[in-house]
Amino acid sequence: MASAVSIKDAKEYHRRGDLNKAWSLYEQLLLTDPDNAELLHLTSLLCIQQGDFLQAAERIIRAKNIVPDSHILSYNLGIAWMRQERWADAQMEFQAAIRLRPDYVNALCQLGRVLLRQQKDAEALMVLNKAVRLESDRAEIHELLSAALRSLGMLDSANYRIKLARYYGKVDPDINPLPKQHTFFVDRERAANVARQNNLVQESIQTTGLQVCYYMGEPGRDLLPNLVPVPMAPQEAVTFLCHSTLTLPTEIDFNPAIEAERIAGSRMASILNNVRQARISETRRLGRVCHATRPTWIPGEPLRVYLPASRHGDVLMYNARDLANGFRKNGCDALYFVEPDKTETFHFHHWLQAQIAFNPHIVIDINNAFNLASDLSFQSHPDVFRVLWFEDPTPAILAGNPMPWRPRDLVYSISKELDILLYQCGATNVRRQGFCYDEEIFQDFCMPRKNKVVFVGSSHDFVLGHIVGHERLLTELEEIFAAGEPITNELLDQFSGRFPYQKENIFNFFWGYVVRNVSIRWLCELSDEIEVEVFGHRWESNAAVRPFYKGILPHGPAVAGVYNEARYVLVPHPFDLRSQRLTEVSACGAIPIVYDCRYRAEEPHWDDHCLWYRTKEEMRACLTGEPAASPRALCHGRSYTEFAKRILTIIESRLTEDRP
Repeated sequence: MASAVSIKDAKEYHRRGDLNKAWSLYEQLLLTDPDNAELLHLTSLLCIQQGDFLQAAERIIRAKNIVPDSHILSYNLGIAWMRQERWADAQMEFQAAIRLRPDYVNALCQLGRVLLRQQKDAEALMVLNKAVRLESDRAEIHELLSAALRSLGMLDSANYRIKLARYYGKVDPDINPLPKQHTFFVDRERAANVARQNNLVQESIQTTGLQVCYYMGEPGRDLLPNLVPVPMAPQEAVTFLCHSTLTLPTEIDFNPAIEAERIAGSRMASILNNVRQARISETRRLGRVCHATRPTWIPGEPLRVYLPASRHGDVLMYNARDLANGFRKNGCDALYFVEPDKTETFHFHHWLQAQIAFNPHIVIDINNAFNLASDLSFQSHPDVFRVLWFEDPTPAILAGNPMPWRPRDLVYSISKELDILLYQCGATNVRRQGFCYDEEIFQDFCMPRKNKVVFVGSSHDFVLGHIVGHERLLTELEEIFAAGEPITNELLDQFSGRFPYQKENIFNFFWGYVVRNVSIRWLCELSDEIEVEVFGHRWESNAAVRPFYKGILPHGPAVAGVYNEARYVLVPHPFDLRSQRLTEVSACGAIPIVYDCRYRAEEPHWDDHCLWYRTKEEMRACLTGEPAASPRALCHGRSYTEFAKRILTIIESRLTEDRP
């Protein structure tokens, strides 16, 4: 047996930080007492300190064979596995430590952490809730709870926890403050004061909304549209918020230093969680009603077409709006259902209520946004025709899992790339439909044009937040683009092998960013040769573009007016010659300067109807060019009215076939 004094000396060197001396003494002692669990444990701790996690695990396993019921050994073995990113093994050891000592807060914290790393967010939440009940003033637990809640979409509770984490961690609340959000206030006066400021909340990449300020209590004398009293009784509060169309809060405003406000904030977080559950239940209930509601088909009456939309997706919103007008021009009764103002956000049950009341014959669902392939999915009655128009590679179709297709589904796609994804999800008979235009808005006004080039569209700089640590990928893509080289499937395969991104994401998002943002930069650098104007979201933060930035244009007449003023319009799309921008530009009679993606684009390629570039010098040459043929040919047959007519023709044919 090693003497207690010798172990004590070794531990003292360890405590002082003389790791080499401590290791030497530990090893000497183990030579004479190789089965000393304490020595094996101490050397494992030293291994962890020095980053040798594999040897640390080996020594702890030896110690556990001697002392199998030690919660400390299980915990430290979990740490060793966690440092090696062996998450499942770490989970097993932390769970073993907790079985041996149920109130072991350190093990609960680390178990929560490894569950989060395995994307087991709901399990992590349960474990961390137990930890916070045992130790409520520990910042680390609140940070981990915030991460779990955020992953589960419970943003209000996540922000409540991060505020507590900052308080208990003694972090200055003014350092890196959270951005403005729709907020539930503990104090009514604070709610009223903030509501009067009319702050805008950045709700998505492209949309903002007037900050909605909630408080619990009776209505006051402040008649502010964004100051909302909530009933004091918890169940009444849940019912009110469940059915409200106002944007729900994602932030709880309270003073963490005051216990009463901490308790009130926790009660508000609980209410909002119950609202989420109530909305899920209501969606399922209405989904069953919707599926059972058969549309009435009365000869001579117009077909009813339902087009749900959300203001949070402006391109899809405008597409739904304009397609609704196209159906009306074809004699249909079309309901375009979208939030009426910037304080509102519809939930699934709001769209379902509208659908049930309208009882449509046809439902238009762009990108399958309103019929999710999940347990929240609502299905229309089998007699209803559902038109699914896919414009983007959504997560649902990128996953490649079977989707709940119906016999009366009409599936449209804007590109062959999306066709492939849809067929992998079990779709059949995918039809081609590129982007459309509203022929009443986008037309040639036959007005004098200025010798200038314009671009209307958002910056794709949101991509930069998804490539941290792999900036080299963008650098190499920009080098390929600057050289005028095409992006081939072989190159995409190479990139997906070198970087942690799927081939489709590299092409659609990162290559799409390069084509758009580098093209706009080149255009601005050529401003000495022609007047340049740029419109859209987020360009104001780009130093190269800022001098030419003219603000945001609402889609419709304002955009058509800009296209009619300019001689040229830049159209930088990575693969599509059916884009909405190109169609609308050609309808307005401007000359499109188009990124030459003909090597990937489907035909027709409109070789003589556009000016083409792949390099900066080719773009420069376009600024004085003229296409051999009129660009207006590009928009023939591409209006929303014509698309609606094609849909109605197919449906009328199907109805004729189904009649006895």
